Amino acid sequence: MNAVLKTTIAQAAGRRKQPLWLVGGPVRDDLLEVPCKDWDFVARQARSLAKDVARRLGAKFIVLDEENRIYRVILPEQVTLDFAELQGPSIEADLGRRDFTINAMAQAFPDGERIDPFHGQRDLRQKVVRAFSEKSFVEDPLRTLRAFRFAAQFQFAIDARTVRWIRQHRHGLQKVSAERIREELLRLWKQPCSAPSLRLMDRAGLLCGIFPEMEACRRTAIRYYGKGGVLRHSFETVENLEWIFDHLNTTRLFAGSIAHSIKEYLTGSIGGYPRTAWLKWAAFLHDVGKPATAKVIKGRLRFFEHEHVGASLALKISQRLRLSRQEMQLLGLWVRNHMRTGNLAAAPRITDKALSRYFRDLGEDGVGMILISLADHYTYLRSLLWAKGTDPVDKISRKLLTAYYEDRAKILPEKLVNGHVLMKKLKLKPGPLIGELLEALQDAQAEGKITTAVEALAFAKKKIRC
Repeated sequence: MNAVLKTTIAQAAGRRKQPLWLVGGPVRDDLLEVPCKDWDFVARQARSLAKDVARRLGAKFIVLDEENRIYRVILPEQVTLDFAELQGPSIEADLGRRDFTINAMAQAFPDGERIDPFHGQRDLRQKVVRAFSEKSFVEDPLRTLRAFRFAAQFQFAIDARTVRWIRQHRHGLQKVSAERIREELLRLWKQPCSAPSLRLMDRAGLLCGIFPEMEACRRTAIRYYGKGGVLRHSFETVENLEWIFDHLNTTRLFAGSIAHSIKEYLTGSIGGYPRTAWLKWAAFLHDVGKPATAKVIKGRLRFFEHEHVGASLALKISQRLRLSRQEMQLLGLWVRNHMRTGNLAAAPRITDKALSRYFRDLGEDGVGMILISLADHYTYLRSLLWAKGTDPVDKISRKLLTAYYEDRAKILPEKLVNGHVLMKKLKLKPGPLIGELLEALQDAQAEGKITTAVEALAFAKKKIRC
């Protein structure tokens, strides 16, 4: 926190002649020496203090939680100041209402002593997430999920007794709003190494309570994937995807400027969370349609159309967890199309038309689709070290990425004519035919068969006659 901001807050608190404490995350993050943008304070007269700070800084004031008297000041560059009313007769009593020991520390603001009545500093040193008591999960069942998010965020272990309490109170999540569960899941998935926490959540009986559709995956294709079946494969796909994110600069597949472009794509925000979080969500769900489509045909286990069944289930899950329309469509897009890269790899020849159609259908999120497909494919290899550019899926992935980032004008050229021009010049009425003609024109353009508007109209006219 810079000196001007610190002084402004201290002056506003000084006018009230009431103590002010920095609490929770900022104290923890300072001890861990990690950056902090969300500053939490506890004070008496929290509302008037927050309003005063907002006025002095020319910032926005909002009521975050009137029932618990929590107020937020929003500053530039996504910095927030939260002011909560002191709960109980003392700061120690207030800290005792919190979730985990590592979040139950305070510091008198601006430069006072650190207050640590529950040994949070010890647990930070030991890298342990520890709840105060079983009652903590009764008061707020979301804490059962939050424990795994903190474990992923700091790469900490969860105390064994805390895990037992989570298992005992896992059904309490059913009382928590879908919106809160969604946000906690996304906070988990945005961590660089979240896959191990997914496995731990499953062992605690928590994961399939949130995603009941995945329970059938556990019992499907066990002989194919090993113990855990499709669910095990889903965990491995998320793990591989995180490996890919971490190795963009160290594998031949993403050499040079392509790696830089992919990184820019991955850092893009959707609903306030990086694309990496949504890609991991999709990777986890990509085979959710397999249990419903599993059939043994001529002695071989097959899953025909599982991607389309999976997309329908992903939509159901998205609606239940209150995702936005954009977020639902994105997850559905990736689940429905996750076989396309592999299907292209199996084709005897890859045409410019096929490359063009891939990105016309998927847009820039075709890049994300390639990464999910690679993560899926790598689960079938003995080691990620095999993925060195000689594998067919690696080859088509590199070809797709090179075409998109280095030869985009060829595979996605500007349209020579639009629907209005087709209707006017060829005297056509609005209808499905216009879309079919535009699709055919884009294919022909990608293959270099037409290069001008005149040629496009002639091609369309000939297409109609056929």
